[in-house]
Amino acid sequence: MHIAARVGLGLAVVAALTAGLGVWALHQVLSGLPPVASLRHYRPPVVTTVWSRDGVLMAEFAEERRKVVEVADLPDHVVLAFLAAEDSKFFRHEGLDWRGILRAALANVREGRIVQGGSTITQQVAKSLLLSPERSFRRKIREAVLAVRIERNLTKPEILRLYLNQIFLGHGAYGVEAAAEVYFGTSARHLDLAQAALLAGLPQAPSRYNPQQRPHLALERRQYVLNRLLEEGWVSPEEAEAAAAEPLALSGARNPYATRSPHFSEQVRRLLEARYGTAALQREGLRVVASMDARLQEAGQRALRQGIEALDRSRGYRGPFDRLEPPAEGPFAEGGAPAAPGRTLALVRRVNPSGATVLVGGEEIPLPADAMSWALPRGRTPPEVLRPGDVVLCDLEVSAHGALSARLAQEPEVDGALVALDPRTGEVLACIGGYDFSKSQFNRALQAQRQAGSAIKPLIYAAAVERGFGPSTLVYDAPVVYDSPDREDKWKPRNYTEAFYGATTLREALVHSRNVVTVKVLRDIGVPYAVSFLQRLGIRSPISPDLSLALGASTVTPLELASVYGAFATGGIRREPTFLLRVEDRDGTPLESFSPPEGERTLRPETAYVLTHMMQAVIQEGTGRQARGLPRPAAGKTGTTNDNRDAWFLGYTPDLVTAVWIGYDDSRSLGRGETGGRAAAPIWLDFMRAAVAGRAPAEFGVPEGVEFARVDAETGFLAGPSTSKSFTAAFVRGSVPPPPPRGEAAPSSLPFDPSDPRSLDVLR
Repeated sequence: MHIAARVGLGLAVVAALTAGLGVWALHQVLSGLPPVASLRHYRPPVVTTVWSRDGVLMAEFAEERRKVVEVADLPDHVVLAFLAAEDSKFFRHEGLDWRGILRAALANVREGRIVQGGSTITQQVAKSLLLSPERSFRRKIREAVLAVRIERNLTKPEILRLYLNQIFLGHGAYGVEAAAEVYFGTSARHLDLAQAALLAGLPQAPSRYNPQQRPHLALERRQYVLNRLLEEGWVSPEEAEAAAAEPLALSGARNPYATRSPHFSEQVRRLLEARYGTAALQREGLRVVASMDARLQEAGQRALRQGIEALDRSRGYRGPFDRLEPPAEGPFAEGGAPAAPGRTLALVRRVNPSGATVLVGGEEIPLPADAMSWALPRGRTPPEVLRPGDVVLCDLEVSAHGALSARLAQEPEVDGALVALDPRTGEVLACIGGYDFSKSQFNRALQAQRQAGSAIKPLIYAAAVERGFGPSTLVYDAPVVYDSPDREDKWKPRNYTEAFYGATTLREALVHSRNVVTVKVLRDIGVPYAVSFLQRLGIRSPISPDLSLALGASTVTPLELASVYGAFATGGIRREPTFLLRVEDRDGTPLESFSPPEGERTLRPETAYVLTHMMQAVIQEGTGRQARGLPRPAAGKTGTTNDNRDAWFLGYTPDLVTAVWIGYDDSRSLGRGETGGRAAAPIWLDFMRAAVAGRAPAEFGVPEGVEFARVDAETGFLAGPSTSKSFTAAFVRGSVPPPPPRGEAAPSSLPFDPSDPRSLDVLR
């Protein structure tokens, strides 16, 4: 064969092999490309939102913070800003910008690595939705092929919809709608030109151009987008100039989960996760309406927080948060966080008898003596409490003259809970599980098992009323001793006052929370019966099957007790507490609607009203006097446990039941005198005043089987003309006491019960 022919044949073989290898390599690169038809059914992960019953956003849950918006709903300048920044030829190409690709390829060859993308918006859609984010030539080829296929299968508006809802724009925001909320607190439908240009500059490098962390770079990038809009002729010079002059004015909306109602929102999250699963909660964009009333939740948080702080301050000042030896000023000097209203750490710079001066962010702020009076007991002066170099917690406030002043504060060690529900429906309207959710996510309203103390007494007395007792029933409040199988010594129940009061009516015993009388009542009706009765009322926690039950030795949660008290408010009907009203999917289709649960009759109407009438007296003249002042009928009961470890107040109107608990998580004593009436009742009153504001007062309905009578408080008989101490009580019909027998002496007020031989043990 001629040598030229041989060379030609060799070249042909090489060419064929090269072409074959090229085809094989291209097949390998393009094998397994995902179908683009799936993009027509775009359903990205979107935010689940939780709303209060009155339309306030409570929380958002999501893997990716995204809210889908239609391109047709966006102003033209929003769409054009993204086109100018990312792909001005979008409506003129078929998926690839060859000039852009060539320009990027030359730059990449020069650098020996990928430094420019040259990607069109269509290519970015392909990469984001169908490919991995790897930076390689193989991925770029696959991306280009997919971009062409996407253009053949979807319209330009459909591609734009995918892009504007999928792109990551920093701070957890995916898509233009979520970004508009995060950075400007508005919908993308309401973005102005300057705001649109800022967002359009973010896709290239969201962290680099983050306006919250690098505002100068964000403004430079915004100007670039405005210049591109001007070059394309999509805005006028005047419009571009006006937009460039606008400040950043960031006022983004944040997820309110951690601030607005954290304990309530967390309970809702748990319920949703249990019902629908984590994936649905985080990805499917559920719209949830909770039972919470935002106004009541805010009032409850404020009342509990202020009450806890007041109690903590009453225990005294515990000293500075930290100490810096003067002249060290550390982060408090200029360059630190600027002084602004709110709670912050401050450095004491000077102290004198009239007060102190503290340093925050390089600014000196006065701390007057009257703003730290709670820390100055028995006439002590500021120099006896503070020293220069102390790091203290302060609340900065704006005075009437517009200047900042400081008020000494400290983080409470004591904690508490408040829960309020509508007894007619069981719907929980407010739930605050602690002082500071950021420090403890433990929900004391739902999870804390605490001794009920005297708050259990109305339940014991309700059991007694259903066994024939009444408000006028006399029980001797006198020393008594019981053998206890689990203790070596004998049990001698005592009253809180350490005194005994002789013959005592059931009403007076409840009003003044007499321990000994309650123990004797429990003994008379029988512990097994009482345990069964309390379980019927709705107590789900374990119950101590002994006489200590009378003093609230068993543990319950605040929600559990509030739910049981609800039956008193409704005439004997109890409903299970509920936190959810409605759940919809992302398209607005209802998934579940939670109607009020079927009520269960746990008390006779007459019994419920008799106890309510007695508990109204608790507030008006008994241990709950601190809760007086509510401008409508209310009933309630205090609760205090041994050594003042727990302080309770359970109170209700016909349409609202509220439980307040105060205590330390480690169950140490609250301190001398810190009873339910002193520590918890004022919080209940503060909350209830706000809760009932603007609502018409309602009376407790009187059942047909109830009648009223005036009773002699000393004898338990009907009051007569010579009665010196009496009260009006409600009775189950047929149980009104008789008038006193003629010529017969009133019962003796002996210091022991002569009818109970065991009481005589105290005399031996």
